[in-house]
Amino acid sequence: MSRAALAEHVGVNRQTIGALERGDHYPSLLLAMSICDVFGLPIEAVFSREPFQSITAAYGRPDTGATRGDQV
Repeated sequence: MSRAALAEHVGVNRQTIGALERGDHYPSLLLAMSICDVFGLPIEAVFSREPFQSITAAYGRPDTGATRGDQV
């Protein structure tokens, strides 16, 4: 999914998605919940007190082959 498509789904601009990916911005609870809804993930995939493991390892999501750039 492109940054632009995700941004449209959750109601933010493409640059906000890029900032989230880089760790320059942290999502509000509402934005995090919206992103989780798009990908079918629990909110714990975004917020946790424990160090994160990869989404693939934690939730069994297949690798989409996405690369850096305009893919999330």
